[in-house]
Amino acid sequence: MKVLGINGSPHRDGNTVKLISEVFRGARTNGHDCEMVHLVDLDLDYCNWCEECYPEGVCLIDDGFRDHLKKIIEADVLVVGTPSINRSVTGYMKNWLDRLCTSQLVYVVDENRKVTMWSRIPEGKKSVVIVQGCTSLLQETIEPINVVMNVLGIPITERLIVPQVGLTHEDTVDKKRDVMQKAYNIGKNIE
Repeated sequence: MKVLGINGSPHRDGNTVKLISEVFRGARTNGHDCEMVHLVDLDLDYCNWCEECYPEGVCLIDDGFRDHLKKIIEADVLVVGTPSINRSVTGYMKNWLDRLCTSQLVYVVDENRKVTMWSRIPEGKKSVVIVQGCTSLLQETIEPINVVMNVLGIPITERLIVPQVGLTHEDTVDKKRDVMQKAYNIGKNIE
């Protein structure tokens, strides 16, 4: 299986990456192919709701999203991770969620103004969601990811929510053995 990690943190070596990497370590025990994408490296522009993506699901904005979308389509499992920033996802993650949902969710309005939605994402894809942060109020952070995965028909098979971490540079997830074991087990159980 192809497992694609989506790092919504601006840091390439922070707590989010450590958790995704531990999921990968578990997934590799079953021979799964794992790749990490750092959203900060994609330099994604904002969705301007031009609706040019509707006919084919291809965004016309010339940035890293089109090539990235191919990786999403090819992946069997998405491991979506973000730190909690002001009790929400990072700006990188919000932008990614907007671009993904806008280009891959199709709205059809009939003559009675009834709206039907369908997803361009191939069936069978699954997701794992990881949220970590220094607060204990992380449910609000995970909600935008829940919504997009739900409307695109990508079931979330596991959620790893790690509260009260990262208060200092020394307070890292890799020092929390129980948390790292959970991340490893999530990866090991990917089927």
